[in-house]
Amino acid sequence: MVKQGLSLGLIATLLALLAACGTQPPHPDDAEPHDPEAATAEATRQEANALVEQARASQSPEREQQLLRAAELLAELEDTSWARNLLTSIDSGRLDNQRYVRHTLLLSRIAVADGSYFLAQRILTNPRLEQQWRAMNPDQEAELRELRAQTFAYLGDTGDSLEERVRLGALLTDPTREAENRESLWRNLMALSRQDLTSRAESTEDATLRGWYQLAAIAMQQQSNLEQQLADVDAWQAEWRGHPADQNLPDDLRLLRELVANQPRQIALLLPQQGRLAQSADAVRDGFFAAYYHAREQGIRVPQVRQYDTSNGDVLELYDQAVAEGAELVIGPLDKDQVNELALMPGLPVPVLSLNYSDYTDDTTATGLYQFGLAAEDEARQAARQGYLDGHRRALVLTPNSSWAERSAAAFADTWHDLGGDVVHSSHYSSEVSYSGLVQRVLLTRESENRRQDLHRLFGTRVEFEPRRRQDVDMIFLIASPAQARQIKPALAFHYAGNLPVYSTSHIYAGVADAGSDRDLNGIRFNTLPWLFDDSNPERQSLDEHARGASVYGRLHALGVDAFRLLPRLPQLEQIPQSRLYGATGTLRLLEDRRIEREQIWAEFRSGLARPLPTLAIEQPEADEE
Repeated sequence: MVKQGLSLGLIATLLALLAACGTQPPHPDDAEPHDPEAATAEATRQEANALVEQARASQSPEREQQLLRAAELLAELEDTSWARNLLTSIDSGRLDNQRYVRHTLLLSRIAVADGSYFLAQRILTNPRLEQQWRAMNPDQEAELRELRAQTFAYLGDTGDSLEERVRLGALLTDPTREAENRESLWRNLMALSRQDLTSRAESTEDATLRGWYQLAAIAMQQQSNLEQQLADVDAWQAEWRGHPADQNLPDDLRLLRELVANQPRQIALLLPQQGRLAQSADAVRDGFFAAYYHAREQGIRVPQVRQYDTSNGDVLELYDQAVAEGAELVIGPLDKDQVNELALMPGLPVPVLSLNYSDYTDDTTATGLYQFGLAAEDEARQAARQGYLDGHRRALVLTPNSSWAERSAAAFADTWHDLGGDVVHSSHYSSEVSYSGLVQRVLLTRESENRRQDLHRLFGTRVEFEPRRRQDVDMIFLIASPAQARQIKPALAFHYAGNLPVYSTSHIYAGVADAGSDRDLNGIRFNTLPWLFDDSNPERQSLDEHARGASVYGRLHALGVDAFRLLPRLPQLEQIPQSRLYGATGTLRLLEDRRIEREQIWAEFRSGLARPLPTLAIEQPEADEE
């Protein structure tokens, strides 16, 4: 909470800070004196400077009032750094209520813009602010509600954020701002789990919020049954007439009727039946038809499926053949080289959902090509976002010496740097390496031991000395198989890094519980497919019972299941950028280049067992915090 008073010592510090700040930062020398805008800006800056000078010689509360006005003028000039310095030096407890609200509004606005969400939270949850709502004008309250909603969402306070969105909706009169608020509210709802939505709908006392929770739960249910989902939405509207979403359904739900009417009647499945990818293709095919037959058993209309063997034939010829034989959508191929061939086409008249990603990432890829797969880079980027959100800034990266792992490390580093983090050290290892030696080298504990030996030689006597690891990292990003991680994690503890948080990808967990072997992995957090923890999934139950190597090929089974579920949803994902498909491989969204990105769930090893972690609704981190 924000303190309401300042000691005399702190007031003295304030005066010193003002002196250190100077009267004003230098303004550009090349400003044209006859430029009206430049002249107005200069006059405003001089006025702010004069107010700071007056504050130096003034007593409270005049001092605080003058500094507040100066900060407001500087904010108008977009000199937010100087404005922030002045605002944080003000004892807001010495301001009257009207000026206190102005101070809160301006400082929280700057803090949110800077990404300083914890500072914004302290400002926006001050008990004194709660006493001012009725006295504020509607514009002030609306902006503060918006800032609170953004801050709470970013910090994972989902319920508080949604409540602010509901209150804000009641204040807004501009149709554009109303639509933006509903979209933000919906996006936060969609980051919750179905179980959480149902629980919140039962426990909340706010009727409007209860309606939102129930509608969001409908959006997440019946992902493979468009007709039933549409019927559920119609029933919701009949029950919730007058609700803010009644006449303004979220775009993804409004599109349902069109999706139902335009489902493909025939599709082509392009997968190899022989060669090096045959077993993987079989697993994908098993997953696809598990979802297909489950849907048919539920009375869902399913398309006719024709299969084409890509083992030996030319993929472009097979595509043309499938189109000539009536395919309205093509799924496959699985082979990256064949996806590359399709990507280089000028256009694909019948859309293709490939099951791998091409090597081309620019705008030259064929229109009509949607790319979907189990990209390790998605998992690395997600690890970077989560580590940053958890407050870490200096990462140590350990990955196998392989091309796919190097791409993942690069994806992590790019995302981490964009957010404002620093990759302190990155190291690749091979399967033959001594993991203890690897860890000792990257943690610099050998240098610490060398210093002990130097001291011993210098003084000629035994020196009390405790070796230390490097202190410039606060997290580790690790890509490793279960066998590799079972050796690396104990080595980290042995070399004094047992307290460093470790983030990993799905490769660290095979999907089979092994408490004895995985006890050494305790504490590691990793993102992975929801499929691995969804024991109630009917397709998984069927595959576990009937498919060969269900545990080994689980990820590919999930890929096949989601390929089927994506069939009718591609237009929705393309037309509604914020829409998501909650699939077996993760939460799926379509990027601008028509690649489908997965956001997986998080799990943690505890007592040797991988346990899923609660899902939080968060805004994507954008900048470093203070």
